[in-house]
Amino acid sequence: MGKYSFVLSDTLYKQYYLFKEHQDYDKDILLHLLKFRCGEFLTNTRQLDDIGIGDRVSKSLYDSLKHARLTKQTLEELARKTDYKLILCDDRTDYPYVNIMSDQISSHITGCFYRNAHRDKAIRHIRALCQDAKKICLYDQYLNACKDVLKLILPNKKVELVYHSKHLNDSAVADLQKYNPQWSFSLDDSLLTHHDRYIVIDNKMEIILSSGFMYLELTGKELTYVVRPVQENRLLVNG
Repeated sequence: MGKYSFVLSDTLYKQYYLFKEHQDYDKDILLHLLKFRCGEFLTNTRQLDDIGIGDRVSKSLYDSLKHARLTKQTLEELARKTDYKLILCDDRTDYPYVNIMSDQISSHITGCFYRNAHRDKAIRHIRALCQDAKKICLYDQYLNACKDVLKLILPNKKVELVYHSKHLNDSAVADLQKYNPQWSFSLDDSLLTHHDRYIVIDNKMEIILSSGFMYLELTGKELTYVVRPVQENRLLVNG
């Protein structure tokens, strides 16, 4: 996992700054915000100036942001540089924003979508998590029926996709390679048998899908997914 977990909206970053500086802050906002703290929050000089604290933060912080060229990016652009590709806020729910007060995506980085609920936010979130990957392990016994979903979530770039022969047949692989020739496929039948459906990104982050890949597209069943760092290699046989 990287250094930065999330980006904060201007309102939340100002409250977070006031909290760190032991000044008056909104306790309700901070109570919800700190549940999401699992790494540093990414900002830039533009945001600090916009919320009126550019001349109040430490010179070393401000200069380090300039040195890292974290200056003019929008919040959406900054979010793409974080682990979870999300912007925490208190007033929006459209991707990549997560309302810390009430949202389908929780402080445990868990998305929950009820039956008949549209899954566009989940698709966009998972696609963003995959966008910089060099290697993605796909584990779902019904991958053959999920080609359209894979086309929605996999990055349009060179990436190695690892799969089990019982999950994805030669015809499906050929179809996906035709759709995007940049994708390479690695067959690995040493993948262990699991009930859960997984996406493992560069062996650093895993996404667990409760109802399988197909329910990112279909809405007839509830879908829950969890995003977390890989603490152990759950899919590959050791040795």
